[in-house]
Amino acid sequence: MRSPRLGVKALIVREGQVLMNRYLEPDGREVFALPGGGQEHGEDQAAAMVRECREEIGAEVEVHQPACLFEIMMDRRMVDDSPIPPFHQVNVAYWCGLAEGEEPGEGTEPDPGQAGTAWLALDRLGEHVVHPPELARWLEQDPGSRPFSLGVCRG
Repeated sequence: MRSPRLGVKALIVREGQVLMNRYLEPDGREVFALPGGGQEHGEDQAAAMVRECREEIGAEVEVHQPACLFEIMMDRRMVDDSPIPPFHQVNVAYWCGLAEGEEPGEGTEPDPGQAGTAWLALDRLGEHVVHPPELARWLEQDPGSRPFSLGVCRG
């Protein structure tokens, strides 16, 4: 039996906008998701976050406190045109900031299908396809009423 994968996600908010990875679907549709990915064995979460952001957004980040937790469960997920059945990842999203003088750009190892990054207005997230949608709804809530766990997000 496989165990769930552990992932870290960066929540970088600046001037009412959140930084997202931008992906292009085969049909040309834009999809957005937080930067981040799987934590490697022997790597602490802060180090995983720094590595993942360097790989995906090409910028050094400062990792602050956890913001929320959410799980992704799918019967099947495609990576590099290969199916991975089933997919289960527990994600810890951390509030992060860009290190002094850093700006997002092209990462050293972007995700498959990643076409850069984008700053999305928090009050207009509903205009975009954000994965998981529960995260977009969470970000649109009053910060004082946000739960820590978003629960299970099914793909």
